[in-house]
Amino acid sequence: MQFLFEIEDVFDIGGRGCVLVPVVPYAFGRDVKTGAQLLIETPQGAQVRTNIAAFEMINRGRPMVHAPFSLPRAVAKASLPVGSKVYLLGSAAV
Repeated sequence: MQFLFEIEDVFDIGGRGCVLVPVVPYAFGRDVKTGAQLLIETPQGAQVRTNIAAFEMINRGRPMVHAPFSLPRAVAKASLPVGSKVYLLGSAAV
């Protein structure tokens, strides 16, 4: 289990799912890919097991150092409070 980041914000994109902020730094390499298993621990101690559904392509006119991703649509924004910790459990092939 590898710590990725602490949630600072969550955006719910209709038809896609939730996107977590600050997202995954590119420095983590190829272990973080579509299908990778995640564990999210809330500040209250609840755990959400999920996976990376898709990576979001954002063109902001400058290079990005992070890879934004969405979770499956079944994961509700309300279950992902600010301050939750995101861990990488494993990876899966695309």
